[in-house]
Amino acid sequence: MGNLRVLWLWHYLNNKMKKIKFGLKLWSTNIELIDQAIHLIDEKIFDYIELFVIPDTQLSPFMIDVPYIIHIPHEKFGVNIGDASKKEYSLQKINESIKWADRLNAKYLILHAGHGSMKHATDVLREIADDRLLIENVPKVGLNDEPMIGYSPAQIEELIGGGDKGLCLDFGHAVKAAVSLGVDYREYVQDFLVFDPKMFHISDGTLDNEKDEHLNIGEGDYDFVVLMNCVNRSEFKYVTLETPRTNLDSFEDDLKNLGKLAS
Repeated sequence: MGNLRVLWLWHYLNNKMKKIKFGLKLWSTNIELIDQAIHLIDEKIFDYIELFVIPDTQLSPFMIDVPYIIHIPHEKFGVNIGDASKKEYSLQKINESIKWADRLNAKYLILHAGHGSMKHATDVLREIADDRLLIENVPKVGLNDEPMIGYSPAQIEELIGGGDKGLCLDFGHAVKAAVSLGVDYREYVQDFLVFDPKMFHISDGTLDNEKDEHLNIGEGDYDFVVLMNCVNRSEFKYVTLETPRTNLDSFEDDLKNLGKLAS
């Protein structure tokens, strides 16, 4: 798909979707993609970079003048605020991500609550004083069958603590939680809108699997009319594509997924 075609689709989508801002997901190891990301942002095809901070990587390659959102490392990298034995390490990595956000002037920081104790997770969150922090909802069941924290609207309400923290609504995670609970995902996703999510994650997936998938748009079963209507109902319209890349050195798949949303 050529850039002119993508630009046309972007302008169509942006007008139709009431000025939605779309983000590119990068990990802090994706240094080779920085120049391509800058180009796509300069061309106004994408609007920001959501940067996942991998522990023990360098900030300096990302010191560029583009809008950022920071994703704090999650349980795959040992950050789990629900696990009391990992509190010191988790807070260390969270504070490192806050420093990245400060240096890059990031709009938000996103955090998974992980798995384990809800009480310990909420206690740890009280120690983090940063109004940019967003809690991301998760599936009910993790990839290793662990019971996750933050899969339901009730748990999100407890985690965000009366509004001093916000919500990043991950559509795929909400759908997977609905599959686990045996409820209609279209209604379940909309139950999270009461928290007025500050931003969204979007990908596709199947409805016969409760585990996280992150498929390309159109490869699964999700109703994107319903999901994008949720975005339009929100005051905040930041949407990060969390779809896979066949070629890890290119954003071609991201452009295709953006085009599928437009069509």
